[in-house]
Amino acid sequence: MFGPKLMTLAGEEDNLFGWAWNSQAGWISFNNCVYGGTCSGYNYGVRLDENDYTLSGYAWSDNVGWIKFDNSGVVGYSYPEGGLPEHGAQIDPDRGTFSGWAQILSLGSDGWIKLAKDAYDLGGEGYQVYLGSNGKLYGWAWNNMLGWISFNSEDWSSNIAYYVTGQAPFPPSNVIVAPDALSGCDTLNIEWQPSLYAKNYWIYRAGTASFTPTTTNLIGTTTNSNFINSDLDLNTDYYYHIGASNFFGRAYTSTSTLGHTRAICGVEVIAGQGSCLSGNPSVIKLNWQAPHLAPGVSVGNYIVKRCQVTESEDCLRVLDSPFAEVASSSDCFQVKPGVYDNPPAGVSSTAHCIDSDCHCWETFTGEGVVDKQYVYKIIAVDNNGQSGDETNPAALIQIFPCARQKSWRWEEQNPATST
Repeated sequence: MFGPKLMTLAGEEDNLFGWAWNSQAGWISFNNCVYGGTCSGYNYGVRLDENDYTLSGYAWSDNVGWIKFDNSGVVGYSYPEGGLPEHGAQIDPDRGTFSGWAQILSLGSDGWIKLAKDAYDLGGEGYQVYLGSNGKLYGWAWNNMLGWISFNSEDWSSNIAYYVTGQAPFPPSNVIVAPDALSGCDTLNIEWQPSLYAKNYWIYRAGTASFTPTTTNLIGTTTNSNFINSDLDLNTDYYYHIGASNFFGRAYTSTSTLGHTRAICGVEVIAGQGSCLSGNPSVIKLNWQAPHLAPGVSVGNYIVKRCQVTESEDCLRVLDSPFAEVASSSDCFQVKPGVYDNPPAGVSSTAHCIDSDCHCWETFTGEGVVDKQYVYKIIAVDNNGQSGDETNPAALIQIFPCARQKSWRWEEQNPATST
């Protein structure tokens, strides 16, 4: 009589559930799934879009069939010709009030349902469908043939409890808090599994594990499933709760998640220069600044890594370029601040680090070193064995050979070509 139910499509985006009531249409179902539960029968539902605030999809009545919510803005599809207001069903996101139209398809032009009385209506009682603070819909809609449509039994003395409600988001899960490799030592990266039905996420932070998310410990919001928390104290514990929200409510993680900032930062400045010393064409001196440290922490050593640039490898990817620690025979191997360096011949030895200025020497020997390019990065390790974040690769450091004197030799000349 009312067309096959296979005509409709629904999915996780259909976020309205429950029942409305009309004395002639009977029960009006807004979703073939039970709120927070299982689904059965044919697939249908109504969706409130939290981006453009419109309603779309289908509700179902065993007595009158499909009730269509349309956000196309087309006359005859989303609102009746000559009908005011000239838009389909939608919500005012600031007030939580609905307006516009839906349509009982089996009744054709007599099937239009209006969600609110407005200035265009003459006489009669006022009515309105609206969203309560508990995520439930309240109020009444109107159809000229069927009369009042109730969205919540609390609005009148019904013997049966019913309501239409929105789907609040599920609590975020699988929260991970860890130092961020690319954002500095005073930052923590918080990631979590995206929550079903979530529109926004709320990040709360405290210094103890047992705390309740409130506006006083709210540190930020995002629409993504990760958040960078910066400007933190070094070597410090922080605890986080994540909340997910939409129009219909908010859900929180059940327990807080611990994150701990690094005690030692990354090397802030790195520079290098090839040199021609004592006739050796393949010497590089690396220079860098000592990192920022937490109180009571000192640098134990520096790990120097290098990557050789080739036609297929530019060495500019910070985390996955093929960097390898320098050879154990190198002066740059496991550099310790208080130990003297091992410079090339003709250069005086000094401490690897003087105040915050540090350096080491790399000497290349053997064939094939001419015109090679290398990228270096340096990792600071504190006296407790904790590594700082890895620095971005330095500018390319190219090794040039020393200038060689041109070697002359006699060549036999053809007299006919000589002048």
